[in-house]
Amino acid sequence: MKALIKKPLAVCIHAAVFAGGISVSSNVSAEENQAKDKVVGIEVIQITARKRVETVKDVPATVTAISADTLKDYLGAGENIRALAGRVPSLQIESSNGRQSPRFYIRGLGNTDFDVNANQPVSMVLDEIVLENSVLKGLPLFDIERIEVLNGPQGTLFGRNTTAGIVKIDTVAPDFNNEGYSRAGYGSRGTKFVEGALNAELSDQWAARLSVKYQDRDAWIDNPVRNEKVGGYEELAYRLQFLFDNGSDTRALIKLHGFDQDGDTPQIFYGNAIKLGEEGVRAEFDESVVYHDGPSGFDMEHIGGSFKFEHDFNDLTFTSITGYDTLESWSYADIDGGELDFSGVPNQLGKQLWFNVGSGDGLSDHSQLTQEFRITGEAEQLFYQFGVFYFKEDYTVDNKDLDVTGATTNFYQIDQLTTSQAIFGQVEYKPSQKWAFNIGLRYTWDDKELDIRQGGTDNILFEIDKDDSYLNWDLSARYTFNSDWTGFARVGNASRGPVTIGRFGFPSEADTETLTSFEVGLKGDLWDGNARWNITAYTYNIDDHQLTATGGEANTNSLLNADNTFGAGIETSLEAILTENLRLNFNLSYNKTEIQDETLKTERCSSNPTCNSSNEIANVVDGPFGPVTTVYIDGNPLPRAPEWLANIALNYEYPLEDGNLYAQTDWNYRSESNIFLYESTEFTAEARWIGGVRLGYQNDDGFDVALVGRNITDEIVVDGALDFLNLTAFVNEPQFWGVEVGIEF
Repeated sequence: MKALIKKPLAVCIHAAVFAGGISVSSNVSAEENQAKDKVVGIEVIQITARKRVETVKDVPATVTAISADTLKDYLGAGENIRALAGRVPSLQIESSNGRQSPRFYIRGLGNTDFDVNANQPVSMVLDEIVLENSVLKGLPLFDIERIEVLNGPQGTLFGRNTTAGIVKIDTVAPDFNNEGYSRAGYGSRGTKFVEGALNAELSDQWAARLSVKYQDRDAWIDNPVRNEKVGGYEELAYRLQFLFDNGSDTRALIKLHGFDQDGDTPQIFYGNAIKLGEEGVRAEFDESVVYHDGPSGFDMEHIGGSFKFEHDFNDLTFTSITGYDTLESWSYADIDGGELDFSGVPNQLGKQLWFNVGSGDGLSDHSQLTQEFRITGEAEQLFYQFGVFYFKEDYTVDNKDLDVTGATTNFYQIDQLTTSQAIFGQVEYKPSQKWAFNIGLRYTWDDKELDIRQGGTDNILFEIDKDDSYLNWDLSARYTFNSDWTGFARVGNASRGPVTIGRFGFPSEADTETLTSFEVGLKGDLWDGNARWNITAYTYNIDDHQLTATGGEANTNSLLNADNTFGAGIETSLEAILTENLRLNFNLSYNKTEIQDETLKTERCSSNPTCNSSNEIANVVDGPFGPVTTVYIDGNPLPRAPEWLANIALNYEYPLEDGNLYAQTDWNYRSESNIFLYESTEFTAEARWIGGVRLGYQNDDGFDVALVGRNITDEIVVDGALDFLNLTAFVNEPQFWGVEVGIEF
């Protein structure tokens, strides 16, 4: 078996681990099952959460793996990575930029900043390359081996910006087989996609894999103000990989990838979709109609590559991983979401009083370079890995105010250079078959330089240069009770280095934050190996927590440091084979967060119209469109941090002579949460249940055809909002029905 990209049986699964839609196969023989009187055994799942191949039970942390087949179910409606929201414990994903710049939250921790240079506490790692910028994180998911979600601080192995956790994506790598697949689908709102991959053995030492995905959607939303339809997009992504393996001690993987994206509106903003004094969209709201008097659109071109090299020496392995990515993006919209109105009557659906606001944001001259060298080895009772890491990202942000014709009325540019260097290491010591102890350390140097220019000129208006160095650590212990049960305890921390922004000429900065977390967990196999259950309890504190106050009186953001933020919660997952044909996956998480800073305050919603908030008023000053109110936010939960997330999935298979019929359903619950730092009746992301189904036939030759439904109850709720103009909202995806066909060869 080739060693660079390991594909153990447990990875090539039809099931997510504790995540939704689950057809599971056995990793034991029929004779063994008969001897143990099992229906069928749940596979041993192997992951690379600690940069080495282990089982889920070996890792002293909360780790969830999502398989390729489960992703196929979630992405059938033309969705992107946002479809993973709530599918695993404590994971939330949203975006005010639509298909661009997703924002990740784990255990309530994220960043609501909509700037394209915003810094996030959840890191995304694609094929061992960290993707720093939020625009890079909006890539399509296709030809995926698995996704792993690591909850809690990951500061020693994965470094900066991992205070909340990591979303780790592994694509399918080349192997020495001649095979492939193709899939296509068509559904509601003219949504179409086609994807496929071709794997080929080129020689005894070389293999290649080409993967492609194309998808688009018709414009489906009426805009009578401009006599047009919006809501359409077109995307093309590709990946070409070459594998070298000499069969003994040297392996190399070369990858080139790209992503082109175009659309007519980045996010659908509905002006005054919320009624003053009420939660949720107003009764007369219709998601298929907008009233925009300004133009909108988005496009992005991303190209990059990576090179991974491994060489085995007698007692250790040397690994080098190099990554380079560059992109250009531009996104603009009528962000007030309404038609200009001079009636003086506030809070009318689809109307915007007194003035229009359109704006655009983009990245130009962007480049990201990463380099990691590491050495790993094992002795009788030890496993160790040590390495160095270098990161550099350099780009220019374009901020433009636009009029109703799309012409620029105000233009600022922000040049930002981020450099980070680190030394890291981790050692695991096993004094006995029962115990394993781990210690990890990482020392990081961060530097961030930012200047604000008058757009299109060399006239620098403001400069910021922030740097810091810090040590992160991790201690954990795992105890094996027996072959079915393990328990763990873990204490550790991670840091998010200094951050700077300069939206529309308003500079802001925040110091390094450090999160310290303690968690205990239990992982076990139940019902003679036909079920698997995990439970984790955790608590954390964040010193100098970086928060973003978005909007308020203007289309700007400002950075804050809270003295402390407290969090605690419980995460549990159950995967079970109920009968020979029926499988269940269930997960549930409770996350409690609280901002603890008696002096911290922020601007409440805009003055035209205002909103209803229970927070104590700090002060009121005159503004251009009415009074501007500042409130204290001590004791508030973090924004975008629902206390409850749950996901339940059932999969039933009915065997036929040459294949099987299958029926799958999954239901995802999210409790309500604040959209902004302050409490507000109107600016609340509503609680909702979203359900999906998949009904299909699959034969033994790899042919698959299915009817797919997402949000089958057509539940429409407020998912996000803008608070500096009116009660503008955006909502979740409406009901989708479609058909998919696939073949493996």
